[in-house]
Amino acid sequence: MIMPRFLDVEASSLSIDSYPIEIAWSDHHGIIESHLINPYAVDGWRDWDYNAQQMHGLSRKQCREEGIQPKQMCNLMSQSIKPGEIIYADGGAFDENWVDVLYSEGSALGYAQFRVVHSDAVMLPLLTKIEFDEKKRWQLYENLKLEARRMVGTRHRAEPDVRYLIELWRLCINMSKAI
Repeated sequence: MIMPRFLDVEASSLSIDSYPIEIAWSDHHGIIESHLINPYAVDGWRDWDYNAQQMHGLSRKQCREEGIQPKQMCNLMSQSIKPGEIIYADGGAFDENWVDVLYSEGSALGYAQFRVVHSDAVMLPLLTKIEFDEKKRWQLYENLKLEARRMVGTRHRAEPDVRYLIELWRLCINMSKAI
């Protein structure tokens, strides 16, 4: 089944100086690609929040040792995600900003040619067919989010968070088809 594409970014912190340290994205068949990013590759990437590290479990050392260069990450993403394509993320503006930060450092263009849009934009319209009342629709959506999270388990890592978005979309689409 062809599905929307999803993306998730883990970052050094939530501050204005934050940068991406891990990005995962899916293709139209739900196959996920994920990579750590080496923060030592960019002189200005010094921001680090140990509270964020506790959440995602990634250290700067691990990112340095296992991460790829920002340029390589941009090349991989640009080969996979076509210009003008929309990719959905539940981090919305945060994920969009971190993609911008990555591309400003790792791309000759200085920006991504694809668009990051909040995942609610692709999920909620599916539920409109089931529940017309907006408040009840949001409650249904929240319940589906809980179910998808139970299915995936792990969170605050890019690959499982993309898997969560895929499972959430499948729950929404299956519910909308059941009518």
